[in-house]
Amino acid sequence: MRFILFVFSTIGFVSIIFLFFSIVTFSNIINPSKDIIKNNYNIVVILSGNPDRALTAANMYFSKNAEMILLSKENSVVKNHFTGNLTPTYEVYLDLLSSKNIERKNILLFGNNRSTYDELRELANINFIKNKNILIITDQYHHYRVRMLLDYFEISEGVDLYPTTSSLNQSNKKYFQNIFLEYMKIILFYSFNDYDNFISLYHKDEK
Repeated sequence: MRFILFVFSTIGFVSIIFLFFSIVTFSNIINPSKDIIKNNYNIVVILSGNPDRALTAANMYFSKNAEMILLSKENSVVKNHFTGNLTPTYEVYLDLLSSKNIERKNILLFGNNRSTYDELRELANINFIKNKNILIITDQYHHYRVRMLLDYFEISEGVDLYPTTSSLNQSNKKYFQNIFLEYMKIILFYSFNDYDNFISLYHKDEK
């Protein structure tokens, strides 16, 4: 009997901790800490996942007098519904930046990334960004996990995050799906760290 009570007490205690963790995590995803945006940045970084990030980055590039844009070279393709051809995702971003009159010589691709983990790891390996003011463009719901990874790779100093406004134009269903997906990815990060590549390989084997 005592053993059963101990088991139920343990389950209850763990459940309370998990509930508290979930509440805090969802709160941080939905309302992440906002960085104080500086007047000038040396580098603007675009993380893949949403083409609107490229448009926001273009505006920040000019308004913040940046020297260059670092664009994640995402290891994925999108289908052109007019031609049927497959186009690397990063080329879509390059076209958007070009449409905003940003010269190609001022855009540097980095990595061969399948995940946010890859992107921040590769960013940490770029030596010339050290001691620079860096502005990372991504969606607001993505900020909390990006900040976690910046701290994990010890490159958070001098790095600010700036949100796109695209989430405001999404359907409620899509928005809440993104929030829940971020929550699950944070749990998996605590469990496996580089889980994104594991998931990518799993899906690749399925195809």
